[in-house]
Formats: sequence, structure tokens, C-alpha cells
Amino acid sequence: MNTVGALSSAVPAVPGVADIQVEPDQVAQVAKIVNEQADALEDRVRQLLAELNIDAPAEDVVSATAAEAWNRVIATGDGSYAERVQNYIKELRGFAAQLRKAAEDYRIGEDEKIKALGDRGAGTH
Repeated sequence: MNTVGALSSAVPAVPGVADIQVEPDQVAQVAKIVNEQADALEDRVRQLLAELNIDAPAEDVVSATAAEAWNRVIATGDGSYAERVQNYIKELRGFAAQLRKAAEDYRIGEDEKIKALGDRGAGTH
């Protein structure tokens, strides 16, 4: 048996553009869920953020230096873990906004197609 033929028969066909159906309401629902998850994460992070910042356990140089380093790396510094989590939340919100825009753009595109077709499109849905 031809190896190329065997491989090509094992790979599923890629759907054509006509085979893909986008449901803008479902995309908007996904955006809503992503945003809700970002809200929940932000609320939880806000509760825990104050606990990440620590005070030096003693007044010696080593304790003060260690606490300062901890706070900078974990809680307050540029690139800290807290900042990274907050940036992740921003990215989730940005992703949700992109999904909402895509759903809206798709709706607008479909509405324009329907208007362009006029009566010719009546009864075809």
C-alpha cells in the first residue's frame, strides 16, 4: 500500500468555510463566562494580596533584607507574582472583549449580507 495514500486517508478532511457555522450568541456567552471567571479570580486575588506582603520577623539586617526581597519578588515589585496574576486577569478581560467584538462583527456582517440580498434571502433560513 502507498504510504502517502495511507496517511492521507487517515487524516480527516478539513471542513470548508461553508461547513463552519458561527453562533454569535454562543461566542458572546463564552466571553461572558471568561469575564465572570476573571471577576472571580480578581476578587480572590484582592483578598489574598494583603497576605502576601510580610513584615520582617525580627529587627536584624537579615530579616529585614529577606522580608524586603520576599515582598519585591512575590507581592509588590515589578514582575512580582502578584503583578503577573493581575496581568493574567487583564489578559482574560482582553480576550473576553475580543470575543464580544468578534460576535458583534459577525452579527453585523450577517445583517449586511441579509440586507444586500433583500427579498432574495427571504425564506432561506
